[in-house]
Amino acid sequence: MSEFKIIEHNKIDFKKWDKTVMNSPLPLVFAQSFYLNATCPNWKALIKNDYEIVLPITEGQKLKIKYLYQPSFTPQLGIYGKSTKSDQEEIISFLMSQFKFIEIELNAFNLLKGKGFKEKPTFVIDFKKSFKQNENTKRNISKAKKNGIIVEEIKDFHEGIKFAKNKLIPWMKTELNISLKQGVLLLNLISNTNDNKALKAFKAIDENGKILSVGYFIYNQFHAVFLKGMSINKKDNTGSMHLLMDHAINYFKDKANIFDFGGGSSSGLANFYRGLGGSELIYHTLKVNNLPWPLKILKK
Repeated sequence: MSEFKIIEHNKIDFKKWDKTVMNSPLPLVFAQSFYLNATCPNWKALIKNDYEIVLPITEGQKLKIKYLYQPSFTPQLGIYGKSTKSDQEEIISFLMSQFKFIEIELNAFNLLKGKGFKEKPTFVIDFKKSFKQNENTKRNISKAKKNGIIVEEIKDFHEGIKFAKNKLIPWMKTELNISLKQGVLLLNLISNTNDNKALKAFKAIDENGKILSVGYFIYNQFHAVFLKGMSINKKDNTGSMHLLMDHAINYFKDKANIFDFGGGSSSGLANFYRGLGGSELIYHTLKVNNLPWPLKILKK
């Protein structure tokens, strides 16, 4: 590891970091500094030489034991830059020597396998390839249009952040069991993204202007991701969310190479994303548990 070193957060050259991320084979927004600064405020950087290869160190500590964790709303971190398999193996080996417990997600370009690695799916649309919606999705979009539902951009940031605070986060606490801390983190991420001109928010409204669905998206010139969204009515059968997602896909079609649905582990979401034209993309998680007994058993 002589070529690699860990840099404290306040010593990171964010311009060099972001340049390396954006020149990677898979330049995902999750690894950009503005995103990490919101979801893991004191992250450190593992770098090779002058930022040739980078990996965010998302470190926590309990009982004086350092560990690596995956920050909320931040999938597919791992190794960025133009790395070889040997580089990737060396980095993972170094992490295992430094941290007793590791539970992180790598990105889809990190192709290492073996003990501790596990596959995880997400769904994406590659705009360079053909994609199509299924008949159910087309019916829902058509139904929404016939009912006079339209999609508009939320251009007023204060409207978008107010909706997230008053509607989206309470819904996520109830339906997804997120914590108060995670709710604050999500608001910080939306705010950071807006400050960096990387946020788009859309709303589906009926003929009276009533909001039916909302979606938040983060993007760079390669990658657009569906961050979070919701239908106001849990039993909404208007097709408003199908229409909103279709609108977002078409919006980003000439602005990014990849549209990322941001997940899809559950069968319901997987079917929804497939219906919109998504294809499964597999990446890997890494879990290492070298904690001393009895913590090793408790953290299985």
